[in-house]
Amino acid sequence: MSVYRYPSVESYWSKHSFEPVRNAMTSKQFFLIRKYLHFNDTKKMKKPQEAGFDELYKIRPLIDRLNMRFDSVPKTARLCIDEQMCSTKMLTKFRQYMPAKPHKYGIKLFVLCDSNGFSYRFEVYKGAGDNKVIPNTPDLGSTANVVIRLSNTIPDFKNHILYFDNFYTSLPLLVYLRSRGIYALGTVRSNRIPNCKLTREVELKDKERGYSEEFVGRAFGVDISCVQWKDTKYVRLVSTYAGIKPFKTLNNNSQPLKICRYDRKNKSYVDVDCPNIIKEYNRHMGGVDLMDSLLGRYHIRVKTKKWTLRLFYHLIDMSIVNSYLLFQRIHGINCKDIYHKKLPNFRIEVADVLCRYEETNAKRAVGRPQSQSPQIQKFKKSYDPPADIRFDGVGHMPDVLSRSGKKVCKLRGCKSETQMYCTKCKLNLCLSHNNKCFQIYHQNNKKN
Repeated sequence: MSVYRYPSVESYWSKHSFEPVRNAMTSKQFFLIRKYLHFNDTKKMKKPQEAGFDELYKIRPLIDRLNMRFDSVPKTARLCIDEQMCSTKMLTKFRQYMPAKPHKYGIKLFVLCDSNGFSYRFEVYKGAGDNKVIPNTPDLGSTANVVIRLSNTIPDFKNHILYFDNFYTSLPLLVYLRSRGIYALGTVRSNRIPNCKLTREVELKDKERGYSEEFVGRAFGVDISCVQWKDTKYVRLVSTYAGIKPFKTLNNNSQPLKICRYDRKNKSYVDVDCPNIIKEYNRHMGGVDLMDSLLGRYHIRVKTKKWTLRLFYHLIDMSIVNSYLLFQRIHGINCKDIYHKKLPNFRIEVADVLCRYEETNAKRAVGRPQSQSPQIQKFKKSYDPPADIRFDGVGHMPDVLSRSGKKVCKLRGCKSETQMYCTKCKLNLCLSHNNKCFQIYHQNNKKN
């Protein structure tokens, strides 16, 4: 229901139904499962007035299970943390409004990803006051505590580098991460830098495009570099491992990096100086955005009024994208031509394997067992043709079934069995001296 999209869920079992979905289960089974689908025992759920109340109790086992499985994958060296939106407009206390996001309404998640988009950990934002502090960790504020919680499983002193934007960045957070052996880089707001020595924006109007300046300070034995760069807008970044100058190459070439920008006055492209810290941030910060782009192309589009189901569909999409990226990580390096798969083909293959894995050809008998025929033949449900075809009076010719046996007449109210059928409507209709169902069915009568 993500790659092949129909206008509604019922359309997958309609006249022009989708064969794989219809063969997997009936529509009654699907809607019955969705109606009674629960992830936790709601009878044991605590009330909001009681201590230890969890607003995500109904879906907490699924969140913990996925976090455990995602986190079991070895982490790459460069990681990033950013927000993610589970788009929905349903009325729920978890819904947030973020006008800067492509999907402005939805449930917000904080996600830890690598540069390729693989998600290692996530947590659902529950609203104002959601400031959980892990034992034996400092309380650095609600936004910084999100980084501490998500990075809690990152191995210490393994030279990991963590990237985040100005929503999370603060100097105490960089000092805490450096104490664990984790380097950090992120954009920062000017009011979060105490005794900031960077030039104010008013004084930088006369500076040319590409101007940058850097100040290095020390806090609790940690060197922190603060860089300001003038591009279309002013950008401020802080880091514990990178600065303006690029890393030295084998030939000790330390020339400043250049980027191409369009000059409106001269109407031409010019080369602008770009600090190395900008290159590092842009190269490795887009992991969560990359996952969002993969989720947005092919995601489950099923309307629901339950926030648990909407979040469940989003977590399924996240799991499939993670498995796709993990598949590419394992096989994409040495066997690109053999194992290369696009995301829609990968989703189709996963769905096909889950529906047909260890499936037997024998079908379960319904009703009284038949001794003569060991296998029960399954017939496809028949549908009435549109009224324009049914009453057009052209090409409706009776014919007799070539095989032995009879089928129930499709005229409403008739329960007789017949071998006659209409060659155009593909429906069995009685045509005899006593039963005139064939003529009655093709008469323009609304009661039929």
